[in-house]
Amino acid sequence: MHSFYKVLDHVSDAYIEVTGESPEECFEKAGLSVIDLMVDLMTISESESYDFLVKGFDLESLLYNFLEEVLVNAVTGKFLARSIKVRLEEVAEGYLIKCKALGEPFTYGKHSPKLEVKAVTYHLMEIKKKDGRFVFRFLLDL
Repeated sequence: MHSFYKVLDHVSDAYIEVTGESPEECFEKAGLSVIDLMVDLMTISESESYDFLVKGFDLESLLYNFLEEVLVNAVTGKFLARSIKVRLEEVAEGYLIKCKALGEPFTYGKHSPKLEVKAVTYHLMEIKKKDGRFVFRFLLDL
């Protein structure tokens, strides 16, 4: 586990907290925390890029959809992100983030699996601002 996220107490799942100066920073850390739970981030090279867009009607749905995109790409072996940069925009329908991830596809032997993350959930999801910093909390079904 890296220092950019915390795993909070929960009986059976991964309850994650990330903090940052901006929502964008929290999105970036949240995405990488999902990957880091699954494989060691340090084993992922930034040899390929993956650009994607995610929409949501509010910040919670945007976070859910973003984490789902990161998770599906990781679980299928299509892409493991080592770094993620996001640009958040407010649009008529809610929110949009434009994402650029650097990483590579999953390779057995190079990337040793750690935990199996089954799904992103809305349960216990929280986005707030506390003491001038943004705090994102979310639960991953293991």
